[in-house]
Amino acid sequence: MSVKQIFKDNEPIFQDQTKYVFLKSCLLIIISMGAYTSIALASNWFIVLIGCVLFILLLYLMHRFQLQLIKFEALKKEDIIYTFSTLGIALIMYWTVSAIIGQPQNQMEVYKDLNTLPLYISIIIFVILGPIFEELIFRGFMLKGMFKGHLIIGYIVSSVLFGLSHGPSSIDEFIIYFGIGLLFGALYLMTNRLEVAIVAHGLNNLVHILIYLVFFN
Repeated sequence: MSVKQIFKDNEPIFQDQTKYVFLKSCLLIIISMGAYTSIALASNWFIVLIGCVLFILLLYLMHRFQLQLIKFEALKKEDIIYTFSTLGIALIMYWTVSAIIGQPQNQMEVYKDLNTLPLYISIIIFVILGPIFEELIFRGFMLKGMFKGHLIIGYIVSSVLFGLSHGPSSIDEFIIYFGIGLLFGALYLMTNRLEVAIVAHGLNNLVHILIYLVFFN
């Protein structure tokens, strides 16, 4: 697959030439951020309820806008190969850089939560909810929504914002998450399967949790 083919928007998530695609994408991003923050970082059940309402609103708007994000069909062999190749590269890159500069502050916060939250809650937040919402926001609504027809720009911008969203305390930490954003973005563009990027993201987070529990806890 050539670079030109990867960045050719053959399967846009907005199927028709709908007006206000940029504004609709921004609205979906805002609602997604509100839902994820409310559910994952909730301090009481009322906040969780707000998050669930926002999530239902998100699903409704995705249906209303007729977004083509998830394909309910079997994965191809190359999709699986791309997924595990991306996962391997992401893990190698992360642990190579972190061995030099130390663990990023964001990852240390995750480890802190692992020591204070029940393990199943951590799995739900970091392995399920985080990957779903982050891939929807950065690879779905942003890369293929806001930047419909301009995937190269969207690829760079979404990866930069993905890196910044993880609160890097140094340029080295930013490079780690920016690089991971590039990898997941490339995976989505090569497969046109957002669910593949979600799975790779979730497995990546799960491996980090398992490494911490086995070797560092």
